[in-house]
Amino acid sequence: MGVVRGALLFLLTWTLSSCCPEEKSSLTLVQYNVGVFDKHDSSGTEVIARAVKEMGADAVTLNELDSCAVRTGGEYQLEAFARSMGGWNHHFAPAMPFQGGAYGVGIASDPSLKIVRTDKVALPRMNGYEPRAMSVVEYENFILASAHLDLTLEPQLAQVKVINHYMDSIYRDADKPIFIGGDFNCEPGSEPIVMMEKTWTLLSPVAYTYPSDEPRKCIDYIFARPQGRKITVRRAEVPSGLESVGLDIASDHLPVTVTLEIE
Repeated sequence: MGVVRGALLFLLTWTLSSCCPEEKSSLTLVQYNVGVFDKHDSSGTEVIARAVKEMGADAVTLNELDSCAVRTGGEYQLEAFARSMGGWNHHFAPAMPFQGGAYGVGIASDPSLKIVRTDKVALPRMNGYEPRAMSVVEYENFILASAHLDLTLEPQLAQVKVINHYMDSIYRDADKPIFIGGDFNCEPGSEPIVMMEKTWTLLSPVAYTYPSDEPRKCIDYIFARPQGRKITVRRAEVPSGLESVGLDIASDHLPVTVTLEIE
């Protein structure tokens, strides 16, 4: 085969393969308010990592993280968690300075998921309990955000508005789905959740996530904006028990997990 003919055949093969429909992409997401890894029990990052591994997560949104704060021994908790996961990538969004370090939310993900862009978004405090933030990571095939809303209604509504405005402004024309996991501190049917559901699809089950030892409130969620892509949920649950970890003492929240396919 001549060089020119071989080159033409390669070009034709590449063109045909690049025009074929994309294959399904499977993804398991976990949302977990970890309570600085010792709110309910001095469990440490390794315990939560075991739980996340057993749930088969590809990426996890985490709330209530300390970074180099005195109360948790000066540890950069998200980095320690990522290390316990075997060297995962991570992105931290500080909500406020705290005891010599910071306190906020973050995202950790398997290194096989290539990161394209990261961002940190301050959410309005107004008359709320404390400053809040959103962590955003854009990957090749999807966008993931982690958020932790206030305890009271007025700031919650303002924070949802900022979340929606950010996504509308930055990712309006994105041809990849957007997911957000978080502790929204409000239950199904509340004004903030109704506001979310106007432009987001709830993927996680309506099931109690707090407190972990005697759950009676559903306040942790995973939402999606398909952005023109087809999303099929294969499994969505709030695990009540795992073989490797006692979830009732690992944190004061139960995790939320969703396995889905993107087409």
